[in-house]
This record gives sequence, structure tokens and C-alpha cells, in this order.
Amino acid sequence: MRRRALLAAAVAGATGPLAGCPTPPWGEIPEDVDGAEVTLRREHTGAFDPGDPAYRDAAVLLRALEADPPRLTVRGQVLAGARECYRVDLVEADLTRSRLLIRLTTEDDPDWEGDACPDVGEAHPYEVEIAFTAAPIPDRVEVRHGDETVLEEAVATG
Repeated sequence: MRRRALLAAAVAGATGPLAGCPTPPWGEIPEDVDGAEVTLRREHTGAFDPGDPAYRDAAVLLRALEADPPRLTVRGQVLAGARECYRVDLVEADLTRSRLLIRLTTEDDPDWEGDACPDVGEAHPYEVEIAFTAAPIPDRVEVRHGDETVLEEAVATG
């Protein structure tokens, strides 16, 4: 009986946050870009298949053009350092009639209080949702992780 209780406590503790380590996701960062509301989430709210190999930078474009307001969602992952000391950040969002540019990178997590970050590579999930409240929907979307273009796709599906 005591052994089961200790085992249950160990398993429960293994899924909780460590002291000084934030638990991803850190939250949402809403922004505004030229009449469109931009929301960054550091998690996936739906299924994401990055393809092969599974641990690589990747992104997909999801459309909700008939919604009110119309929305585009970019769901992806950035391969970078350990998730307890780095996080995905939206560093650029530029909207013109012809293109929506989204650039993300991983940066030091300001909540990290540890001494040394583990030397591991991990996939950092994210979603960027763009609601076109007062701006026209662009013709194409370009997503960059740092300087690398990981997605360039037309918005129109027909």
C-alpha cells in the first residue's frame, strides 16, 4: 500500500512544474497589425502533423474565411533549445494587400530562473491567429522562423 502511494506521488510530481521553471504555454500575446488582430499561442489547439522528419521547423495554414471576422491561423513548430528556458516569440507581423508576413523566433524565456539551460533540442509548438476585423485578407501568407521561410502559400483555395 505504501509503495503504491509513493509511486503515485512520484508520477504526479513528474508532470508538475519544477521550482523555477515555468510551465508552457506562457500565455497569449494579442497584437494589432494594420487593422487585424494577431494572437500568439505557445501551444496547439488542434492536430498538427509536421511531416517527416517529425522534429523539424514546419508550419501549416488554416483558413476560416467565412467566419465573422474572417481568420487565418498558422499552426507550427520551431525546433530550438529546451522549452523550460526558451520560448517562441512573434518578432514581426507585416500586413499588405498582397502578403501577410509572420516571423517567429525562439528567445530566452524571461521567467527562467535556472542556472544552466539543458543542452537539448525540442520542438516549440505555436499558433498565430489573425482576425481580419478592419483589414482586407491578403493574397498570400509567408511564415519565417528566424530568416528561414518555412511556409509560403496562397490564401485562396480555388
